[in-house]
Amino acid sequence: MSARNRAARQRQSFIARVARTMHREYGQVNPAEVARVAVCAGLKTNRHEVRSVLTRLHLHRP
Repeated sequence: MSARNRAARQRQSFIARVARTMHREYGQVNPAEVARVAVCAGLKTNRHEVRSVLTRLHLHRP
């Protein structure tokens, strides 16, 4: 696995972990909030990537 793919997978798993935690604690997930947390953690991501991960987890409608 290349470094680029490994970084993308780590970003996606971090986004998923944050989203599941927010859903468990608050009952809803806002893609902008998840993106903000990821950027504050030092990850280079955007709302589109966050939305695609949330859609895959069935936490956001496409």
